[in-house]
Amino acid sequence: MHLSQPAASKILKDLEGFFGFAIFVRQPRAMILTELGAHVVRHARIMLNEADRLVSDINDLREGGYGQLLIGAIVAAAPEILPAAIARLKRQRPRLSISLQEQTSDRLLTELEYKRLDLVIGRLTHVDQHNQFDFEPLRDEPLRVVVRQGHPLATGHGMPDIENLSRWPWILHPMTSPMRGVFEAALAAEGIASPSDIVETTSIQATLQLLLNSDMLAVLPHSILRRPLESGQYVLLERIIGKPLDYYGIITRRDEPLSTAAQALIEHLRELTEQPLDENGR
Repeated sequence: MHLSQPAASKILKDLEGFFGFAIFVRQPRAMILTELGAHVVRHARIMLNEADRLVSDINDLREGGYGQLLIGAIVAAAPEILPAAIARLKRQRPRLSISLQEQTSDRLLTELEYKRLDLVIGRLTHVDQHNQFDFEPLRDEPLRVVVRQGHPLATGHGMPDIENLSRWPWILHPMTSPMRGVFEAALAAEGIASPSDIVETTSIQATLQLLLNSDMLAVLPHSILRRPLESGQYVLLERIIGKPLDYYGIITRRDEPLSTAAQALIEHLRELTEQPLDENGR
């Protein structure tokens, strides 16, 4: 920034004088945010991201483009409905630049809050988030236990109870994800401890490869499993873990207008939710 330390300290002191409170607590080897200072920094980051987006959009339009659309999505929405909606939008707006980020809902909502995404296809993760975001439900998701073809549980007689299932190695989403929450709640309801032999990942491809090369179990939304099951390499166990996941849906920042591209994508999502997809996802 081409500033000396005294100049930067003076700017910070002037800023704290403007706000009327300390933004940082000065320590010998660190600067620690105060509670009010954390709110200042949060809004500053949002403003900087918004300014960066403005510059990017202006440059894109100046060079003959049609803007950008930044989408975040959970894995349950990614296999079918969202790609079909994006394909429709690209046929309408071939020069629109679209970026798709796949993650868990909690991480995507942080990106949405800081304006690094335009909208999210996911789930609210805290009860108070309805004050910050608008949510339009699309579909719910039953969770199924999946193993490789030839797994001992797939070829044995009968279905082990959940306590015996918990003794097998598992591939699970991180603790912060709604999918993991359903799994842990199902175990807690029966007084069963969480599995100790686990791999945590949000990657569907990694999960499917681990299943093929081990005796691990995974719990996944049924929509993700439709195509892998058609290959004959995987088997669904009869047991369903916990209740279906709550509806995933369209999440946007509350009281903030959407771009025309975002509005068009939402319309396609609504239409696709109301009708079954054909073999080409259209």
